[in-house]
Amino acid sequence: MMPPMMSGAPKREVGSRHGDAPDTVRVQLRRRLIVAMAISVVAIVLVILLFAALKPGASSSNGRAAPAIGVGSPAPDFTLPNLLSNPAGPLPPVVLDALGKDRRRPVVLNFFASWCRPCRKETPLLAASAAAEARRGSPVQFIGVAVADNPAQAIPFVTKAGVSYPVGADVDLHVAADVYGLTDEPATFFLHADGVVAARHLGALSAVELRSDLAALTSSRHG
Repeated sequence: MMPPMMSGAPKREVGSRHGDAPDTVRVQLRRRLIVAMAISVVAIVLVILLFAALKPGASSSNGRAAPAIGVGSPAPDFTLPNLLSNPAGPLPPVVLDALGKDRRRPVVLNFFASWCRPCRKETPLLAASAAAEARRGSPVQFIGVAVADNPAQAIPFVTKAGVSYPVGADVDLHVAADVYGLTDEPATFFLHADGVVAARHLGALSAVELRSDLAALTSSRHG
């Protein structure tokens, strides 16, 4: 005779372990998706930062923002190699104060680049104005600064534009960005004979603006 079955015998819970498997898989998939999205976001940010860093004129040479030089401020002196200087025909460096303030001459200081689209129209305008000022015996000294530009492109650019005034080569953006606080080209500063900024234009100058600021500069008794 078989002994009676005990009502309290443990019962097997069929499928309890397998029932948890789908939830575990979903959690793992969710975690993988979150990680993948985070990696994608980081990659996009890095690409944007790299593009901004490589764009000419977009940042300073040392990554620090400099305060922009404004009207009424003394224009900082600088010394740059002459863009047209070469071993076969060396030229003296371009020194702002030596060309302007030290000679008591007003200055039109223009920052430009051959890759700058607005400069393609503005630079010939400045070159023609500089030539006209020289013909009439004006004391105004024009000075150009080629910013983050390859001489192989910058030299043909200024030659085609008819530039006859001194042009400094600011290859590493130190003067434009770190000293003058510029973030883009073109930019033009009109300086009194004592080196103080009389007017400033961020962006391309029109012929009317150039004539107006030149007239004010040459008629001013400042300095």
